[in-house]
Amino acid sequence: MGNSPARSGVDVGSVIAGTYTIEALIGRGGMGEVFLASHTRLPGKKVAIKLLHVDLRDDDVIARFRREALIASELDHPNIVRVDDYNVSEDGTPYLILEYLQGESLAQRIARGPIPLDVVMTIIRQVGSAVAAAHRAGIVHRDLKPQNIFLVATEVDGRVVEIAKVLDFGISKIRGSDTVKTQESSLLGTPQYMAPEQATGQHTAVDERTDVFALGAIVYEMLCGQAAFSGLSIPEVVFKVVYEEPPPLGDRAPSVPPEIVTAVRRAMAKPANDRFPSVSAFVEALTGTPLALPRSTTPAMSEVGRTPSSGSRRAPVAGSAAFANTVDSGDHGASLQAAGQAAGRAAGQAATTAEASAEVDDG
Repeated sequence: MGNSPARSGVDVGSVIAGTYTIEALIGRGGMGEVFLASHTRLPGKKVAIKLLHVDLRDDDVIARFRREALIASELDHPNIVRVDDYNVSEDGTPYLILEYLQGESLAQRIARGPIPLDVVMTIIRQVGSAVAAAHRAGIVHRDLKPQNIFLVATEVDGRVVEIAKVLDFGISKIRGSDTVKTQESSLLGTPQYMAPEQATGQHTAVDERTDVFALGAIVYEMLCGQAAFSGLSIPEVVFKVVYEEPPPLGDRAPSVPPEIVTAVRRAMAKPANDRFPSVSAFVEALTGTPLALPRSTTPAMSEVGRTPSSGSRRAPVAGSAAFANTVDSGDHGASLQAAGQAAGRAAGQAATTAEASAEVDDG
């Protein structure tokens, strides 16, 4: 990947803002690229720089890019990737300065097979804490998936501890608004992890329970090593999400305790009203203990155009940070019948535009 031409127009050896020297291309996705860079005046300081593709620099995409920085800065949570700066380079390229994470994505971990139950519980408590903190601030992520969760191994008191980091708030929804421009028929997110209301383009119906569904699908996949919904095309996956139940988790992973299977099934209920009302409730049902949120002074967000707070920032995760994930993506029905009716109106329309709006991940 390091030798591939950069669609962001930045090459290895380039200096960004007179401060960061590009060392290598470490990730590429639909919206941009992520580079490893070193500080010109502090050579030991490594950062990740995320830059937009040259051909995607319209006002909507730039606004989405900027909101990622604003939201991550506002939330300031140990399980959310830290964004240190947002700016525009001399040639007009928008960029983010991110903490440099060393590890692997949850998708890479799952690709090696099912994850042990105790590890799954550790990961979901951390991810749940991050997502619950976002919800408390009025933010729905809308694109939770294994590719957007990064696992960082670090040593604490002589033992290796894995820290989960939630990435990419670029298409998140802020309660009471939807400042990312959407069309009624467009898909925002990744179909395998979309709740029915999101998969059918009901953008105004998206709320915290939409993220609960996605987390349920992620836990399902961690436990059995297979996605709950898969298909050869986006329309096929959307149809399954809206109309079909996934293969029973208990069949795919017989060793998983029945209470865990039940909790995952409820989290992935088609009608939003049948799911857990919150991420905290879901995590408590999975782990048997309440979800503890870190103390935070983050106020609820009601709009995107805010300046990141200049208050205290949490210390970086112990050990250093290597971030290599740039998989970017292109808003509750009262009953299953209502979801089906909505799908009948929207699924066909969504299918025609999905190729340009979302990506289907293998398996």
